[in-house]
Amino acid sequence: MPETTAYLEYLRKVPIFKGLPPRELEFISRSVKERTYEPGTVIVKQGDPGVGFFMIAEGRVEVTHDGHKIREMGPDEFFGEMALMEERIRTATVTAKARVRCLQLVRWDFRALLKENPELAVRMLEVVVARLREHPLTHDTE
Repeated sequence: MPETTAYLEYLRKVPIFKGLPPRELEFISRSVKERTYEPGTVIVKQGDPGVGFFMIAEGRVEVTHDGHKIREMGPDEFFGEMALMEERIRTATVTAKARVRCLQLVRWDFRALLKENPELAVRMLEVVVARLREHPLTHDTE
């Protein structure tokens, strides 16, 4: 996917970007960086600072929290969305299970996009809430 037009086609498949005006999708396609990770590579590590959001174009990843598997993810899925909302440490570790190709979007580019498309912020919050309900980040001991 070396060209912006290929990124644009891919972004149209990502659920949170559905319905965005072409101008905004073009902005994202120019802002993303392609990254490739070999099997076993830690893409993001729990506890590290988070600045970017990753969309999986190819391959599979495993998501763990405190060493416990949360889920596996594949093409057209994404992770790191909490880093787009605020500058915080990573809440999970994501490891490549197979060769993975991702598109990465950094917080400052995403924030510029949100100013023009507040409905995108609502979609992103819906994803964050759903994932927190699936796997709360705190563990009750009582």
